[in-house]
Amino acid sequence: MEFIWDHLFITIIVVFTLAFGFYYFWEVVETPVLRFSESDFLLRVIERSPNLTNKYHPTFWCFNQHLMLLLLMFREYRTKPYKYDQLEQLKMKDGGITGLAWSGIHAKATKEETPIVVLFHTISGDEQDVKSTVKYLRERYGWMVVVCIRRGHGNLPLTKPKINTMGSTSDLKEQLAYIQKKYPKKQLFGVGISAGSGLLARYLGEAGTKSQFSAAVAVSPAYDIEKAFHRVHPVYSKIMGQRLISYFLKTHYESLSKLKGIEELLKIKTIGEFQDKLHTVSGYKDKENYYFYSNPVLVAKNIRTPLLVLNSADDPICVNQNVLENLHWLETLPNTIHVHTKRGSHIAYFQGWKAKSWSDSIIGEYFAAVLKEDSPKQKPSKKTKSKLKKVKLR
Repeated sequence: MEFIWDHLFITIIVVFTLAFGFYYFWEVVETPVLRFSESDFLLRVIERSPNLTNKYHPTFWCFNQHLMLLLLMFREYRTKPYKYDQLEQLKMKDGGITGLAWSGIHAKATKEETPIVVLFHTISGDEQDVKSTVKYLRERYGWMVVVCIRRGHGNLPLTKPKINTMGSTSDLKEQLAYIQKKYPKKQLFGVGISAGSGLLARYLGEAGTKSQFSAAVAVSPAYDIEKAFHRVHPVYSKIMGQRLISYFLKTHYESLSKLKGIEELLKIKTIGEFQDKLHTVSGYKDKENYYFYSNPVLVAKNIRTPLLVLNSADDPICVNQNVLENLHWLETLPNTIHVHTKRGSHIAYFQGWKAKSWSDSIIGEYFAAVLKEDSPKQKPSKKTKSKLKKVKLR
């Protein structure tokens, strides 16, 4: 009898393993969908970026979008803070304070031929919430990396009663001017993570052909922020709404307390409500004015910088509806590649047994491919064109 039960148990385990394996490789593993306006430049970049045309294998023990987010948050709080080479505070023209966190300024990355990667952090983050990307780019490529810290974020003092969770392009222009004055011969690459991608896209759209970036990557952008923040999964929306109250309003209450509407903002329940009322602390007269000067989608069609955009269909924060509504113009942007995956959650994109970041490898590979454009150009191979027919949708 005991032998029968042991045999039955082993059979159940084998059947479960086979069923799980079948589901994983049939439903979870996939080749990303690429959308772009075909050009020799983009074909060369894709040919040099094998992760774009190879299958993405999400971590098999953590491929659910909510589990990915939990693991992402757990790692952020449990891992040691990243040690930057230098933290600078910059005084803006209006007296506000922003920051720059540098990594690699004392290494060989200071050579002229290597780029500076400029990172834009999340909605309520700072230089530490992008530490894994900074560490990866430093260790894998040796590039210099600098994180642009927005007003009111991290440990920066709020010297002016003014906060914009999406950032300010006027502040960013001052930060970029400072970076380029410090390293005038180095080209800049930009990376926006979540809300940071909104600031990056807004800048690229406003700047057009005058952008100071040679190339850029936007990870998990929300596109039309006037709509997107109201579509966040209800649980995350409430958590993020309360997080923003604590992170900005309570931390800087002494500076913000005299602003009209601050008490009403303290009573909001969701992140959508917070964004709709943010004009009271961001220097705009009303909600319409705030979105007009902050919403990246209003100027995104003017982007001319080579750009890679990464979205996941299972993202519970920047939901797939946002992506689908904007594909009609996104896939026609010159020198732009949109990478669409089924799995990845919000900015997590874990892969492999150790749950390493797939998106970090995409970022590094893409910039390395763009850098090779400085060498003699070759026509993309027939093999690349043939392979793209299977992964590209138009």
